[in-house]
Amino acid sequence: EDIPPTGLPFVTITRQAASGGHLLAHVLLTDFLKYQDEEILQGWHVFDRELCEIIAQDPTLETSVEHLMAERYKNEMSDFVESLFTGKSKQFLLQKKTFKVVRILATIGKVIIVGRGAQCVTQNMPQGVHVNLVAPPDQRIKWMMRKLQVSHDEARKMIEQQDKERKSYTKDVFYKEIEDPLLYHATFNSGKVGMHEISKTVIDIILSNRDQSQATH
Repeated sequence: EDIPPTGLPFVTITRQAASGGHLLAHVLLTDFLKYQDEEILQGWHVFDRELCEIIAQDPTLETSVEHLMAERYKNEMSDFVESLFTGKSKQFLLQKKTFKVVRILATIGKVIIVGRGAQCVTQNMPQGVHVNLVAPPDQRIKWMMRKLQVSHDEARKMIEQQDKERKSYTKDVFYKEIEDPLLYHATFNSGKVGMHEISKTVIDIILSNRDQSQATH
């Protein structure tokens, strides 16, 4: 609330497990550099692990970066039971701090936020561009197998678990369905559309929003 809005854009990336969310974030950074004459596309940063490190610096949360990166979500009952014994829900404190940091970053602008429910936390901020990534299961399994050097079954189980947790998180915390197309400017199938093509579309939306904003003023 103490930070005046800059009006600068930001991007949120929601994704199915192993569909390329982090890759898209860095492709965007690379493609932004091709537009040296567009000031609005210069000086961007990606926040995922960095965001978690900011949150983890709060000693009251007593958590680690590795735990935050896992994006684990405890169900409401276990969290409630914990709050009965501790007086405060660590899950609630963690969410509150995460959402606050996400809102601050989005207010400053020129950031790409991967995950963290950012598409919901910033839904009412007009300068945001929200992207959702999906991909065929077979492609995601192969990617996970290569990245983590695990078997087909292990990769499949990991993907199913991550997708389930992200879906539950969005529904339980925001009362939204993560697949709801109305949460996003666009949903892309990275199995059929290349990352640079997706990036070009996002850039076009950013520039179009900038031009419309200038026209209204």
